[in-house]
Amino acid sequence: MKAEDDLLTLHTLHWADEIRDPHQEIPDLPGKTQATAAEVKMATQLIDALSTDWDPEAFHDTFQEKVKALIKAKAAGETVEKAEAAPKATGVVDLMEALRASVERARSPKDPGEKAATGAARATRDEKKTGAKKRATSSNGRRPLKELTKAELYKKATAAGIEGRSSMTHDQLADALAHTRRGRP
Repeated sequence: MKAEDDLLTLHTLHWADEIRDPHQEIPDLPGKTQATAAEVKMATQLIDALSTDWDPEAFHDTFQEKVKALIKAKAAGETVEKAEAAPKATGVVDLMEALRASVERARSPKDPGEKAATGAARATRDEKKTGAKKRATSSNGRRPLKELTKAELYKKATAAGIEGRSSMTHDQLADALAHTRRGRP
């Protein structure tokens, strides 16, 4: 284990010439602790199940071997081909942001104290609150903004150029779009 910049890195496989005695390297190692009989039995079973003969001499540092071969080839005057370029980055998705957006789409209640509801449950809840009045559609036959999903509202907010839309809830997006449709900023 070693510190590199702001990270601790751990190398689990060492070459035979790199293995050192930890007591010589770290003089104040913590003392032994007593394990229970059940822990010892479980550890023994695990070790027996996973153990194989290991000979560190059988493994080779292939990177070091390739570098030495390149140096010898250069010294002999041979041409050395450049290595392949590293693959280009793909469009990696930020999983935490995707999860956060998914959770936000699933809940987005009107009041912070309300429980999360699915689209159908939210529509039922809204109808009960308004005295079971039938929802009116706009004159052009489109669904009211409150019935759209947050993703649909976000697309419309992007097209409308609404600032701060990424941090808005479902209802905030609907209200902002309603205000822009009425000619308000």
